[in-house]
Amino acid sequence: MSKSTPLKFSRNKAVVLITISAAVIFSLVLGYLFLTNDSFPSQKGTFSEYASVESSTFNGTEFSFKLRWLSADYVPLYAQLSSPESDTATTDVCSLNLTSAHTGEDILMPFALAGPSTSLSDVDLYVAVRSVANGTEFTIVHNTPAITATPGDIQPQSMACAQPSAPM
Repeated sequence: MSKSTPLKFSRNKAVVLITISAAVIFSLVLGYLFLTNDSFPSQKGTFSEYASVESSTFNGTEFSFKLRWLSADYVPLYAQLSSPESDTATTDVCSLNLTSAHTGEDILMPFALAGPSTSLSDVDLYVAVRSVANGTEFTIVHNTPAITATPGDIQPQSMACAQPSAPM
């Protein structure tokens, strides 16, 4: 009768195999998180068809927008500020916690910035929007080319869009 020899792995081969497996699993988890967390719909809409900026205020540490919503057929879901010019102006995604919006409704969006700044340039306000009729989602974008800080409190003081809470 022939004796079978057990398959032997050296310790080095086992370490390499475990390392490669862990790297693959880690990459898959990162890819999943990238696609599902804090991401905006890729389809774009025209900002002026859904909202108008009634006012914007910047005090050096917070940037606030007052939007007038133009159609009850669409609901703003979450928003974020982003700027290719300054990391300070890039904020976390903020859930608006709305299930409906009325035509002519004012929606306040105050954002706490990552750090103080006397001025900002090329700041984009991203707003994810959902159609009430069919549930499709898209993103609208408003650009602020440049703004200088004006001392004062941002209203309302009781809320600031600084928590990452975009729905998945």
